[in-house]
Amino acid sequence: MANPISDIKRMEIPAEEVEKNNLEELIKLVSENKESCIKGIDLLSAMNESGMLDAASALIKHRKEATKNVVQELNKPQYSATLENLVELFLLLGEIDVNEVSNVTDKINHGLKEAMEVPPSNQEKMNYIGMIKALKDPEINKSITMILSFLKGMGKEL
Repeated sequence: MANPISDIKRMEIPAEEVEKNNLEELIKLVSENKESCIKGIDLLSAMNESGMLDAASALIKHRKEATKNVVQELNKPQYSATLENLVELFLLLGEIDVNEVSNVTDKINHGLKEAMEVPPSNQEKMNYIGMIKALKDPEINKSITMILSFLKGMGKEL
């Protein structure tokens, strides 16, 4: 019968070979992710030029102190209402139909653009009869109808 194995010798990989394997793996990863590496270097360079890299590094090194200071600042009475309103604002943002707001905003922007194109010297004072005549203009009528519909809908919720 064979003798039992009592001493296990682990294969030791020489440090030079481990270093060589690590470098080969790193070269392969850099080669496969060349574009990402270039973007990362560009980002770090831009952060360094603006001083943000030093600020970020300092913030990370002293994160406990920074967090403590931020929490102390936010616990001041002057910020409590703001923080409470911030939570409500985030909940409100979830209820807003962004597409509808975008449509209305586009219309408002178009109206402002047209209003700014009319030079002040061409803007004459409007009287009651002029306002009544303006209501016959289909574009003005559509806008007033939209505003009145908005006010009616808002009034239903009051």
